[in-house]
Amino acid sequence: MHTNLKKLFLAIFSIFIMFLFSGCTPKITIKALEPSKISSQKVNVIAISNIRNDNLNQTQSIANNVSNKIIDNKRVFTLQNNPVGVDAVIEGEIINSSANYDVYYEEEIDYSRCRYFRYDERTRTKQCLQYDIRYIPCEAKYYNVTTALNLVNPTTNAVIFSKTYDKSSKDNICYDRYFSYSPIFPSHLNAQNDSFRVNSQIAFEIARDFVNDISPNYIYFNVEIIDELYDNKLYTTSHKDRFKTAVSYLEKNEFNIAFDILEVLDKELNGKSYEVAYNLGLIFEAQDNLEISNKLYLAVRDLAIDLKHRNLIDYAINRTNLNLQNKIKAKSQLN
Repeated sequence: MHTNLKKLFLAIFSIFIMFLFSGCTPKITIKALEPSKISSQKVNVIAISNIRNDNLNQTQSIANNVSNKIIDNKRVFTLQNNPVGVDAVIEGEIINSSANYDVYYEEEIDYSRCRYFRYDERTRTKQCLQYDIRYIPCEAKYYNVTTALNLVNPTTNAVIFSKTYDKSSKDNICYDRYFSYSPIFPSHLNAQNDSFRVNSQIAFEIARDFVNDISPNYIYFNVEIIDELYDNKLYTTSHKDRFKTAVSYLEKNEFNIAFDILEVLDKELNGKSYEVAYNLGLIFEAQDNLEISNKLYLAVRDLAIDLKHRNLIDYAINRTNLNLQNKIKAKSQLN
């Protein structure tokens, strides 16, 4: 497992460097199922203890996210009101909930007011040499919520999972004029309501992140398509044209049409085209057939002449190996 991870990271880095110095290339979006971060036991039935210092509905946000966590059209967790007979209990505390305001000013040229001007006797007109500067009052608002959450085995009191979540939000607002009736900025008048609204949203995001950590999840990433056949004697003009057509359908996620074209090409070329096999592998991978895609990548790895394409295939082999292991683990956590 560790060897696969190391190989994958090295391959990702090499692909990133190539992408950095290359132009725009077509890509396909692939999803992969990742296991939860809980490795010690299976957790399906959960209870929630009230989160301490909860003035942001953090407890309710966690309950909502636990109840609504769905993978492959199935609920991941059963939420129970009492801790009797559950797999784990969620405990925690809001460590910080804050809102800070900084005042600053932005300069703006006021073209309606001229400080200095020059009068032209000949034309009898004024020409402004320097306009007034308006100083517009602005506020930078900073919000922060820090919540420590634990998942505890109710039988042994052992901590199954623990993490402190720290999330922030920032907002800037400027005002066209001073409010003469008060030296306080408008947002300060509703600072308490403002901070509750924003920090409650942050608390919801923390709840979502926590539930994602203790549950299997799908991740999405873009993978490069090989968009042209390497120039050698193996391919005719017809091969190249049909390959380009298949790539255009791949980009539009029209996998069935792309597959039909590539499958015919693969047969005509007796499985000797790594470009065709690689793109076929992408289709199988996008459709969650990781074993087939991995075999396709392995079968043509040594046929790749172009270094960039060989790196792409190496990355695909390591990626599908890792994602297959993760899928098996995640499925075991869901059953």
